[in-house]
Amino acid sequence: MWSVLSQWSFDPVPVCGCTLAAALYWLGSSRRNGRALAFYSGLVVLFLALVSPLDTLDLRLQWVHMVQHILLLVVAPPLILLGDPFATAWSGLRRIAPGVKDPPSWALRTAAWLRGSGRRAALVLALFSVDLLIWHIPALYNATLQVDAVHNLEHTLFLATGILYWDLVVNASPAAGRLSLGGRAAFLMAGMVVSWVLAIVIGYASQPLYAYPMPANGLSLLQDQQIAAGVMWVPGSIPFVAALFYLLYAWFEADEEASTPAGVSLPADVR
Repeated sequence: MWSVLSQWSFDPVPVCGCTLAAALYWLGSSRRNGRALAFYSGLVVLFLALVSPLDTLDLRLQWVHMVQHILLLVVAPPLILLGDPFATAWSGLRRIAPGVKDPPSWALRTAAWLRGSGRRAALVLALFSVDLLIWHIPALYNATLQVDAVHNLEHTLFLATGILYWDLVVNASPAAGRLSLGGRAAFLMAGMVVSWVLAIVIGYASQPLYAYPMPANGLSLLQDQQIAAGVMWVPGSIPFVAALFYLLYAWFEADEEASTPAGVSLPADVR
């Protein structure tokens, strides 16, 4: 038991951050529904990525490091955003600090701008893509293996750009200026293709790209790297594909509603 617990880092920053976020959300949420379940699931994923043995083994095995990146970039952010976290947590803050006013206008304007149309989506996609690609340049990647501050910066930027990216896809709170269903599908495809290209480059490299120690489980460094590429390519694509299927479903629903005459409701078995 101790050997298992000793692999958990219990870093105070993610522990305190996740605990505070959960407490504020609990206080601000009037109902315990599917959104709340999604939010808490996202926090659990974030907690596991940053505190569990993944955070220890990621310095020894590249495929574990890749699992951690996927959790931070494409699993935790959409789950957290499905819970409409910011408005809910702010309500929780106001419950324990009644003197707190509405969010500052600059924050509201920034959020509205980031949820805007094509050009803004292109900027967020560029940030997401550059952040993903630049941290896999060997010199920077190796720095994350050697310097804790660089490693922590990498994780922070992955989570931040992941939230920016998925906020343009996940529509927990409908708002003016959001991308259309087709626009969101194209946005998802573009992000997925960037990750695929990176996975192909890493997976088909003829030699190890990163300065990991030799794995103790019989894998070679090149095999470890190839497994990591496979993790990015297949499991890493699942959130994108799931979101695309949902957008397709939403498109069929919208098309069905548009084709139904006003005042006519379809029978339940037809729906």
